Amino acid sequence: MRVSMGVALAAVLLTASALASDQSGVLQYPASFFADSRPSTAYDMIARLPGFVFDDGQSARGFAGTAGNVLIDGQRPTAKTNDLQAILNRIPASDVDHVEVIRGGAQDIDMQGQAVVANVVRKKGAATQLVVDISNDIWTDGHMNPAVSLQLTHRAGETTYELALETSNSYDDSVGHGFYNVTDVAHGTVQHFATRSKNLGLGWSTTGSVATPLWGGQFKANFTYQDSPDSGGTYYAMPGDDFSSLDHSGTKKGEIGLHWLGPIGKSELEMLVLQRLERDTDHQIQNPVGDVESFAQRNRSAESIARATLRYHAADDLTLEAGAEGAYNQLDGASTYIVNAAPVPLPSGNARVNEKRGEVFAQANWNFAPTWKLEVGSRFEYSVIAESGANAMSREFFYPKPRVLLAWTPVPETQLRLRMERVLGQLDFSNFIASSNLSAYGVNAGNPNLAPDRHWQFELAAEQHFGQRGAVSLSLLHEDIAGVLDYIPVTGSTGSFDAPGNIGGGHKNVIDLETTLPLDDIGFTNGLLKTTTVWRLTGVRDPATGQTRAISGVRPRNFRATLTQDIDSLKSTWSAFFFTGWHENYYRPFQLRQRGVIPLYVELEWDYKPTPQWLFSAAVKNAGRFGYDDINTAFDGLRGTGLVSEISEYKVKSQARLYVEIKRTF
Repeated sequence: MRVSMGVALAAVLLTASALASDQSGVLQYPASFFADSRPSTAYDMIARLPGFVFDDGQSARGFAGTAGNVLIDGQRPTAKTNDLQAILNRIPASDVDHVEVIRGGAQDIDMQGQAVVANVVRKKGAATQLVVDISNDIWTDGHMNPAVSLQLTHRAGETTYELALETSNSYDDSVGHGFYNVTDVAHGTVQHFATRSKNLGLGWSTTGSVATPLWGGQFKANFTYQDSPDSGGTYYAMPGDDFSSLDHSGTKKGEIGLHWLGPIGKSELEMLVLQRLERDTDHQIQNPVGDVESFAQRNRSAESIARATLRYHAADDLTLEAGAEGAYNQLDGASTYIVNAAPVPLPSGNARVNEKRGEVFAQANWNFAPTWKLEVGSRFEYSVIAESGANAMSREFFYPKPRVLLAWTPVPETQLRLRMERVLGQLDFSNFIASSNLSAYGVNAGNPNLAPDRHWQFELAAEQHFGQRGAVSLSLLHEDIAGVLDYIPVTGSTGSFDAPGNIGGGHKNVIDLETTLPLDDIGFTNGLLKTTTVWRLTGVRDPATGQTRAISGVRPRNFRATLTQDIDSLKSTWSAFFFTGWHENYYRPFQLRQRGVIPLYVELEWDYKPTPQWLFSAAVKNAGRFGYDDINTAFDGLRGTGLVSEISEYKVKSQARLYVEIKRTF
């Protein structure tokens, strides 16, 4: 017994040494580190990294500003339409050699603007894997949302082929039964409706790629197609007055990407070409007695990107990088709003928008001392946004975006980081065109005069690892924001509407505490607790009241925790996920919207893996049945000077659901 304990202790110490072998800021986790949890995919392995919080990236135009914080074989996935989590879920865990966590930068890694990234390094050699995955969500009212996927990976020499065909599903997890109260403040009357809601979307997608040596480097081509319809509705009932609010939407996306990375003399050249096409439709109908409303929207968009980056290793501790990116984006959108069979003209109801954008960038990564790393550089963005139609206009923007990141690793387990960066927000083309949510805030006007919001970010972060699996990280972020995007009044021929707009300067302060705590020392063998605690404090001057208030849509706090235990004797892992809900406010010119999820959200899951090829999973999602509350307060004039005219509250008790999954790897 003493010998086995000594061997186990030695193994732990050796593993810990392997995880933090030097002060480069790179931690390496071999496949054996994850063995106890029996991961099925690369994403399962990422979820077990101590102190690491997965970031799926942003949905924005362009390539540089949309990266997540996970690389695959040292490179960022070139696909934009296919999200990073889905890509990682397609990589079988058996195909992963090891995972690296790179903190504060590394000489041979493009950090894509992230301070910390994980790098999934796959095995080499010939292999063929087919993964069949069948799952289903079953709600308490009996409706279901099944999904099936087939994923094929084939490696022959240095060439890798990947193909996936899968159904895609979407759902609103707040569907259930509740009530809708409408209070007419002037007359003191209240209408009470019983409500029930439903939502379901069943689509499909296919993705494929090939990576092969070419011209002394590595070439990769990928494609994606997605068809994602969605239908939902809320049904209202009271004696003598029944009506419904229905919403049918759909998105079709296609993408082709080409990527090459290889040596050019003593330098390394990376080139990317990407083309995306998208079509979005939305049709909403609301039919209360005497006031039938219909809103329809159709948007077609396209994006073309070309990017080149040249890296030069000037010395073992110094890498220089420079490059350029060009993009062309366009959107053709049309909206119609009809009330009681009469069309209602909307400000910017139809629009054709295009953007020509160019960016040049340069940066240096310098390990100027054994424990210090410095990244310094800047991007310079120039764009022209033009709109045709009734609001024909053209505007030019130029913004420098400097960045400095300093990292100090006094011992391998400890790192401190200081970052200063100017971040440019990106205009959402859909805000140029009228939009609607008839069951909530009503109709938004479009606004062709939007400008990007600009953020100066100052961040201090500290990260401490301990033992084999433990970590604690704390970051403090302050943002000075110019041109905060919120809501402004827009007047059209049929009256005034809310619209997205810039409302002036503001600020945001964020405290983010992440912990990964092994629980073996308290007798919870192979237990692990991961927590995320975030506080956000924002401020901006309200154009309607002149008072300082929070920025619309920012959730002030967030706490979530995941408790897991690996049970080797049962070849199983169980987990419990807890989330304390959220709330957010939208300060519109003529309306205040307050919405939130009342805690506690709970998921309980059991994964059984009798062999490396089989996975059986069962989970109870939303075990506590959270409540969703949406309160809209309408004013008879500008909020702050007008009087409250109506208060509506929609409240629903959501449904629990059972999730089952069977996965087989061949």
